Amino acid sequence: MNQFRSSFDPHRSGRPVRSAFTILEVIVAVGILLGAMTAIIQLISTGTSLSVQGQFRAEAVILAETKMNEAIAGVVPLQSSSPESIDEAPEWTWEMTTETSSLSDVLTVTVTVTRESEAEMEGHSYSITRMVRDPQIFLDAALGE
Repeated sequence: MNQFRSSFDPHRSGRPVRSAFTILEVIVAVGILLGAMTAIIQLISTGTSLSVQGQFRAEAVILAETKMNEAIAGVVPLQSSSPESIDEAPEWTWEMTTETSSLSDVLTVTVTVTRESEAEMEGHSYSITRMVRDPQIFLDAALGE
């Protein structure tokens, strides 16, 4: 019986021992590689999407501040308006609502900028609200003197 075992022993038969990966090891390695690649691709996709949303939000803040400052400075009338395109950024629209507040001679002005949704992106909107002294008071005072 010892002779039977020794004839199949690779160390005793003189044949070189060949070390290689089994098919199971290869399948497990490929599975791990595909899982890691899927996770990395998902992270890249999420990062890109959040980056675009951040850029849109920053642009919306700048446009809303610009329109609010134009209204306060008197470049555009300080009154409610319907949505209209922004000349500097035609893909964005803006609207202004003006309401009297509980304080005397003070208006509550809200400027909203909106970017309509694109193919796979959701629409973006940003609003800013400020309380502003009614400019009509200054005009009445100037005309009264």
